[in-house]
Amino acid sequence: MTDLKNDALGKTKKAIRDLQEQISDRLFKITEKVDQLSQHLSPKEVIHFLHAGCEMDLADARAYVKIAGTLKDSNEVLRDARVQFPVLKALAASAPETRQEVLARIAEGATVGIRDVAAVRTSLRRKTETYAEQITRDGFNSSLRSARRRAAEAVREIDSRVAALLSLLNSYRPDTTTEHSQLETHAAIQSAATSLLPVFVATYGKHEIPLERVLAMPSHASERNLALAYAAIEALAAGRFGGEYRFALDNASLETQWVTHFQECLQPVTSTIAPINFDTVVQEKPPLIKLPTQKLTVVELCAGAGGMSLGLEEAGFVPLALYEFDRHAAATLRLNRPFWNVVEGDVRQVDFKKHASMSVDLLVGGLPCQPYSIDGKGLGKDDPRDLLLEGARAVREIRPSAFIFENVTGLLNARHADHLGNFLRQLKKCGYLVHMVRMEAEDLGIAQERTRILFVGMRQKHMASFRAPPAFPEWRTNMGDVLEDLMAANGWAGAKEWADARRSFVVVRNGVEKRGALASTVVGRKGGSREKEAARWAKKGVDIATVADAAPTQAQADKAGPGFLPRLTLRMRARLQGFPDWWDFAGGKDSKARQVGNAVPPVIGKAIGLAVRSALTGNNFDYSFTLRMKTENRERLHSEPPLLQDNRATPILTGIVADEAKLLRDPA
Repeated sequence: MTDLKNDALGKTKKAIRDLQEQISDRLFKITEKVDQLSQHLSPKEVIHFLHAGCEMDLADARAYVKIAGTLKDSNEVLRDARVQFPVLKALAASAPETRQEVLARIAEGATVGIRDVAAVRTSLRRKTETYAEQITRDGFNSSLRSARRRAAEAVREIDSRVAALLSLLNSYRPDTTTEHSQLETHAAIQSAATSLLPVFVATYGKHEIPLERVLAMPSHASERNLALAYAAIEALAAGRFGGEYRFALDNASLETQWVTHFQECLQPVTSTIAPINFDTVVQEKPPLIKLPTQKLTVVELCAGAGGMSLGLEEAGFVPLALYEFDRHAAATLRLNRPFWNVVEGDVRQVDFKKHASMSVDLLVGGLPCQPYSIDGKGLGKDDPRDLLLEGARAVREIRPSAFIFENVTGLLNARHADHLGNFLRQLKKCGYLVHMVRMEAEDLGIAQERTRILFVGMRQKHMASFRAPPAFPEWRTNMGDVLEDLMAANGWAGAKEWADARRSFVVVRNGVEKRGALASTVVGRKGGSREKEAARWAKKGVDIATVADAAPTQAQADKAGPGFLPRLTLRMRARLQGFPDWWDFAGGKDSKARQVGNAVPPVIGKAIGLAVRSALTGNNFDYSFTLRMKTENRERLHSEPPLLQDNRATPILTGIVADEAKLLRDPA
């Protein structure tokens, strides 16, 4: 039995040491990457990038930057000793002398923990002090500890006495007790308050502040709480309660009677819940399955063809303004929503301060992704189309309650780290916390491989409640289910066979087998497809060379012979993006294809909109219901949404029908 026990201990020891080595190795690999970033970014920019771009805890991000800057020359020693993250953080935060001493001990084979680092720090400090300095410091620290103990004891005594006082107040019921009993209780309350008052003053001090000034203080301010408690104890000690005084410091109105009620005044200085408790336990509300009637406001940059706009509309947001540079995309927005305030022009020329007084709930921007696209040149900040910092400027000038900026995953490429870090730093300077959310269109029922990242920002009080939308992998669909009816629209007999093949298509991803072919990412590139892109689509049964004018016909299939690959019409592309069939597009073929390819699937807009709405309002949603509710039909076009008149930055209705008709006829 002893041999078996020793064998088990030996194996466990080896396994744990191996795991410690692996953890330590990975910690230093991360540190090396952080050090590489530091060659191009300031420490603040690196921290912001790690936090938002890599979804790292902010405190850990700061620690890695410090570790990279202070311990990179000691990597080998620390790796060999299998030093873990808490000790690395403590070392990085220590003075150079402490760090050198601890590193020397580790090199000699000592096992060092956080307390050991603190002990070395104290020892080195004492060595620099004279005997008199040490005696003085030790004496002062001893007195400080004693004072803290006595203060804690005094606070506990006040806690106990206030609890007893509240209990006495609860028993004082003039309407239901005898006069003798009333007098006894009144005297007991006055006596308890009289003995409590000097203890309170000795611990918290006197707070002789006029009541009007106290009530004007923020409700969470500690000075307000202590001033009200002092005033209540003083009033009770003086016998100013019951009868004409009732049970409040100020009976002038119901509101002041409530906030200056003795119970309310005394509750902050005791851990015991008052016997008369008007509060109730807040029951968590069940998730909503439909939107509340309340509408939230949104300003959108680079609105494009309206994918994000449509999704946000379904999440209960009303647009104050939608900015779009492309005239055909702007016409698409007006065509489908004539009463939206579509502002056509370059956002770089817009003064967003005009929206600051509107209390904008949400600022959203699908800023150009071409500068960061993996398939493109990836010029980043050097691309003239880049508007990342314009998004930060809009946040700074509008000061919305929340913002969302959508882009491609290529933005997270290391070559763009300095630019992204600058962007995130500017957002933080405006007072926002930023979370990065990665969303897969296929997890929301879109038959397309489309990954997008969204930078979501809010003030701390709202960000604490923010939760990214859930994924629904069980909603996975495929090209066959989505496109079969459109493929068969012109009589192609092979449409069903084509759709069935797409349904039975097997995909293996990360060792997991999934059934059903998803479309490759629908892009908005003008002209023909690239070779690799064409090959990806061909594998999925589609010729992506150009946009088809109409659904495939049997004649086309017969002419092509075996292996016929149908092309996608604009409507097919739009459906793969999740646009409803009634959403029309303005412009020529290339313009429409570009609009569709650049769009955000509406369901992504709706999902992230609901998540932001939930954080801002406290309403939780059952996404499994709300995301699958039917989209509103076009009849809504005849009803003007409730926009304020002064939010109409541009004339929308004048000549709109004629202009859009011209664009549809003459898209050039």
